[in-house]
Amino acid sequence: MHYKVIQYSSLCFLLFLSLVSCNADDPSENSTRLRIRLTDAASLEIKELTIDIQSIEVMVADSLNREEEWVALQFAGGEYNLLKLMNGKSVQLVDQYFPAGGRLQKIRLILGNNNRLLTTTNEIIPLELPSEMTEGIVIDNVDAELPSHIISSIVIDVNAALSVRESNGNYSFHPVARAFPEIWGGSLRGYVAPIEANAFIAVVQAPDTFLTLPEADGMFMFTGLKEGYCEVHVMANPLTHYRDTLFTDSIVQGKITEITPRPIQLMPSAP
Repeated sequence: MHYKVIQYSSLCFLLFLSLVSCNADDPSENSTRLRIRLTDAASLEIKELTIDIQSIEVMVADSLNREEEWVALQFAGGEYNLLKLMNGKSVQLVDQYFPAGGRLQKIRLILGNNNRLLTTTNEIIPLELPSEMTEGIVIDNVDAELPSHIISSIVIDVNAALSVRESNGNYSFHPVARAFPEIWGGSLRGYVAPIEANAFIAVVQAPDTFLTLPEADGMFMFTGLKEGYCEVHVMANPLTHYRDTLFTDSIVQGKITEITPRPIQLMPSAP
């Protein structure tokens, strides 16, 4: 099979990016291995949020920061429940060789018409796409380098809690998304108990707020957090009569910050 060598300049993504050594059987001496993953921030009232992704395109820029045309990636389409992608879990969307030497600036997701949510009362609600998003959801300001002989893995993080809007009984999907390299920033992990508190966790790094729900064992995890100070809010469902609590901690580049105590024990509210 013949592979044409194409010279690209700066290449960037808004997806999960990880850089590891590439195998020696690269089809080109000037290529990079590009992987795209999808992850999610939690919704507090949505049981499932399924998005219908038809295609994925990227915008690259040359060494003078001049943007090129949109390039379609090798993606066959699929439907994904975002709420299965919490606490460090992700699903791979793209894994292909891509011309190296550039910087990825933008990613565009083209959605189909089968976007929907399942509420906590098991009601299936179709999600409309606003007219301005019929040509795709654009994630800007990625600025991810694609060096040769490197696997570049990028994560798109969709905040489900902020992406669904309701007006006069109609629901629409306005994706609030970010993207970051896998090797960028740090992670935060902790455990919360008791499970009866039905807690959710919010990490605040101004001006951003990230949400998640704990796993069955109480574990929660945030990835792609910027280095520095953060607030961790552990908030119980008010109907459970447990008290909220607040922690402060610091995120370190390339490290997992473990919250102590393990677990964070929420206390019952005073009668």
